[in-house]
Amino acid sequence: MPSDNTVKSLVRALSVLECFSKQEPELGVTEIANKLKMQKSTIFNILSTFQNTGYLIKNPANNKYHLGYKLLHLGYIVSSRMSIREQFIPHMKEIANACGEVCYLGLLDEMEVLYVEAVYPNTQIQARNILGERAPLYCTGLGKAMLANLSSSEIEDALAKPMQSFTKCTITDPDVLRTQLEEIRSNGYAVDNMEHEFGIRCVAVPFFSMDGSVLGAVSVSGPSPRFDPQTVVRCASLITEQLRDLQHCF
Repeated sequence: MPSDNTVKSLVRALSVLECFSKQEPELGVTEIANKLKMQKSTIFNILSTFQNTGYLIKNPANNKYHLGYKLLHLGYIVSSRMSIREQFIPHMKEIANACGEVCYLGLLDEMEVLYVEAVYPNTQIQARNILGERAPLYCTGLGKAMLANLSSSEIEDALAKPMQSFTKCTITDPDVLRTQLEEIRSNGYAVDNMEHEFGIRCVAVPFFSMDGSVLGAVSVSGPSPRFDPQTVVRCASLITEQLRDLQHCF
């Protein structure tokens, strides 16, 4: 619930920025108004303000808007302060090369996975930059590793929300997920069995703050045929071993 000192007009303006995504990088006034169920005149005024201050750019070819360079600058500031990435990268390199798969670092942010780093093994060329991408908790290895270690009330709140099926393997039954989360807590690692991207398996291990609360997770991910049960256990052990050196850092 918003606090009493929340500036509602600012919340509305920020909700406009949050409409833009990798899938929808350009949006028009009507599209945003429909998404937010707000008056087009209000949306136009917000967009014009962001355009005038450099946070949005208007495409004259179609009169749609996209995110501006001011936001990129702010992103660089956030990125430069994320020392957690610097602490993890050497360990992620060890994991990526030992497993022969790409290694991801994800943080728990507003009940989603926030991808903050990816390290590729020496045998692979970097395929994409995932910095800043988000994914659900319930269908990703990183997300399930985090979700399993939240409080009971947080887990139930997450499972009560609608869950989209990304592939035929996505688990959307809350009871099935509860059982799997218990197994994850017992095993110490989570597996995404083609639940978010078909053909991709992921093994993830959570890490915690000094007070015991889950902060994020580290995973390795690759084509499903390369992740037989023995490989899953081996990768989980390698990640766990590397994370031990970081357990008192946060």
